[in-house]
Amino acid sequence: MPHPHRRPPPLPKSLFAPQGPLSPGSAPLPPSPTTIHPEYIIDSHSFVKRLEPTPDPIFDGLSEGYPRPPVKSAVQVKMDVSAEPAQAVLGVKPFSIHPTILNLTLVTPPSVTNIANGSVDIIVPSTFPLAEQEWDLLEEAVSALDGCWGKPEGGAPRGSEHLEPGKVVISGILPPPLTKPSTPLLQTEAYNLHLARLANLSLHANVYLKALPPVVDIVNAKEKEGSWWNDRKELERVLRMYVSPAIEAFGTHRIIFGSTPALPLSDLTKVSPIPGDLEQPISNGEWYSVLRKVVSELGENQEEMTGVMGGNAAKVYALA
Repeated sequence: MPHPHRRPPPLPKSLFAPQGPLSPGSAPLPPSPTTIHPEYIIDSHSFVKRLEPTPDPIFDGLSEGYPRPPVKSAVQVKMDVSAEPAQAVLGVKPFSIHPTILNLTLVTPPSVTNIANGSVDIIVPSTFPLAEQEWDLLEEAVSALDGCWGKPEGGAPRGSEHLEPGKVVISGILPPPLTKPSTPLLQTEAYNLHLARLANLSLHANVYLKALPPVVDIVNAKEKEGSWWNDRKELERVLRMYVSPAIEAFGTHRIIFGSTPALPLSDLTKVSPIPGDLEQPISNGEWYSVLRKVVSELGENQEEMTGVMGGNAAKVYALA
C-alpha cells in the first residue's frame, strides 16, 4: 500500500518574527538614486571655443546638497586636424580627438584613419533616427575597423592571438535625435529598429557609445500637445527609453559621458542629409545632472556610475 503523501514540516514561526530573516520588510532596500554619485568625472566630448574659466560648468541644475565630483580630464573634439593642440581648461588635463564623421549618403563606409591611443571616434551626424540603410553603413564601418586592427598593410595579423582590438567610440546615437514623446514613440518603426540594431551593434565587444545631450528637430517633432520636450519629466521618460536598452545591450562599462552633442548644432545642420530646425532641450551644463539621475533611477550603483561618468573614458583614451 503506497504511503500517503506527507506534508513537509512547518517552518518555525521564529523565522517570521518581527526581527526574523523572513519578516516583512527584512530585505535590505536598494540605495536611493539620490545617493548614487560617481567618484570622479571625465568629460569625453567637448568643443572648447573660449577659455574663460567658469565655476563647475557641468554642474548646472545639480541639487544643492549633491556632491560635485572632481573633473579629472576633458576630451576636446577637434574637427580640423591642423588645429591647435588641446589646452588645459579649468585646470584639468587636456586630451584631443579628431573624429571621423560618417557620411550617411555614402554607399560604402569611409576609410577611418583618425586613431588616437588605440581608439577611433565616429560621429553619426543626423537630425532624425537612422534608417535601415544608415544602420547598415555604420555596421559596415565598424566591421571594416574590426578587420584591420593590428594588421600590417597587405599582410596577416601580427600576433593577433595576443592583440587586443582597438576601441570604436560612436557618438550621435545615444540618444538619437528625439522625435516623439514616450507613448507614441513606443509604436514607431524607427524606435523598434533602433533597439534591434543597437543590440546587433553591441555584439562588437570593442564598440562604446557616448551618452551626449539630445537634440530635437522642433519642426518635425511637434505633436498635437505642442513642444513636449519642454516638459522635463516627459523628456526624462524618453531618455530612459533609450538609455535603459543601451545599458542592457552594452553594459555600463561601454557607456561614456560627454557634455556636448555629437556636433555643434550649426555644424550638425550642415552635414545632416535632412536639414532641420534643431534645438538642444538640455544644456551642456545640465546634462551631467540629468544623465546621473536617469542612470541612478535604473538601479545602477556607484561603481557603475563612476564607469559611465569617467572610468570608461579613462580606459578608452588611456587617461588613467
